[in-house]
Amino acid sequence: MSSSRQLRVAVVGGGMFFADVIGQALMDFERYGLAPYLGSIGQGRFARDLADVDIKFVAIGTHSPQRGTAGKIADWYREGVPDSEITPHYGDTVWEEIVTEASPDVLIVATPDDLHYAPIMHALGSGLDVITEKPLCLKLEQADEVIQAAQDAERIVSADMHKRYDPMNVKLFRDLAPRMGEVNYVRAVLEEPLEVSTEVFKWAARSNPFSYVGCHWTDVVHYYLGVSPVSVHATGQKKLLVNWTDPETGEPKPIDTFDSMQVKVTYDNGMEALYINAWINPADFEGPVNQEIKVFCTRGHAFMDQQDRGLRYCIAGEGSRTTNPFFNGLTPRYEPFDEMKGYGKDSLTAGMLAILRRRFLGESLEELGSDYPTAASQRPTVALVDAADQVARENWEHTKAGKGSPVTAYLGDGGITVLSPSRKG
Repeated sequence: MSSSRQLRVAVVGGGMFFADVIGQALMDFERYGLAPYLGSIGQGRFARDLADVDIKFVAIGTHSPQRGTAGKIADWYREGVPDSEITPHYGDTVWEEIVTEASPDVLIVATPDDLHYAPIMHALGSGLDVITEKPLCLKLEQADEVIQAAQDAERIVSADMHKRYDPMNVKLFRDLAPRMGEVNYVRAVLEEPLEVSTEVFKWAARSNPFSYVGCHWTDVVHYYLGVSPVSVHATGQKKLLVNWTDPETGEPKPIDTFDSMQVKVTYDNGMEALYINAWINPADFEGPVNQEIKVFCTRGHAFMDQQDRGLRYCIAGEGSRTTNPFFNGLTPRYEPFDEMKGYGKDSLTAGMLAILRRRFLGESLEELGSDYPTAASQRPTVALVDAADQVARENWEHTKAGKGSPVTAYLGDGGITVLSPSRKG
């Protein structure tokens, strides 16, 4: 039975994360409401108060109709939700058309990394709440504008920082880390497969591997340890992608971005962190990604490796693989579509819950606090993304000239100051 309390949701972007997580999560929310999933993020106390809220996926927007992406998504969605009201939209600024024609309450932004800012700001200016894929944006100045706009409009901007909800990270940082003394250093690795930078994303040259996945680990470190970055040293390598050729035709198709990056951060409590990222991991690698984190403290240390906690299998003709059912596993049902579970969904659930609490329970932004990944909580991560990009680019030029990697950045006084021999004054 339909409720009088309804939340209309639209999405811009129909790429990998829509297919893997967002679409299935929305299907579950529309069929069953948000209440069944609140216990997984430790906020089941709100389930009864919000059980009657209907969540409606009303619009999907993609850049071009040439491949029919938005239309295909709408058709797929109706297989699981036959009475869906979803409509496809297309255009360079498709979010503007969606806001005007579909009248959503919430915009989920799943566009390429460098195209988050414009739809977020348009949505906030139109009175919508926002859930955005990571990173919030790529420039610190833009992050500050988003944070201010969200405060002025008294609206939610939640970032999909799902690694906060990974059970391994929760155990490591909430239980183990407080018992291990002061943190000396953190080393975090996340290496994506080659297909991400060469096939899945057509925008790799407008981003880099640290911006794309390193932001997950920087968010975890900031959120759980309560530290702020004060200086950055970043380097990167350009060997494969800048010389990329089409594997089928042999035609040169260079992608001018870093293959891999190493970002060393000093935090305000004196601890150091080294973030190691790449997006050229060979297809032959056993897992979807390679990721690990080590936290080394004065009274102990902890180490988590994705492959060691994954499910390994080997099938004739398919090879050996490691899968991660913690992220987006499926719960079988006797219907055409399964329900999704896992920490990939948990982050979206947290953002959606904050929006429902604000709209239907009347809670203020202050009362919501840090119960979801707020825009303000993303400022340190965006500062690192922005600074690391600038520093790595300049160090790349110095390295090519045989001058090492002398460039660093200072993050004090609320901004970014790049310290480089090539910058005078």
